[in-house]
Amino acid sequence: MTSQDKPKSYMQELDHWTHERVIEPLLVVWSAQEDGDPKSEEATELACQEVRKAIREKVLESYRNGQKAGQRPRR
Repeated sequence: MTSQDKPKSYMQELDHWTHERVIEPLLVVWSAQEDGDPKSEEATELACQEVRKAIREKVLESYRNGQKAGQRPRR
């Protein structure tokens, strides 16, 4: 079984999601600011809104998955 065939762990998937949905969008607008793009301020605000929304959706998804799993019995 190659590494591509193996299922990703939750943390690997989370790292991929974080890079794709948080880091990359912020790097794009940061780069535009560094280049002096006059629309970068507007783009930065939009990117921040999208990142906040993505994080909230991920947290809500995690919360709902926890609710489905139910409470663990106490030891």
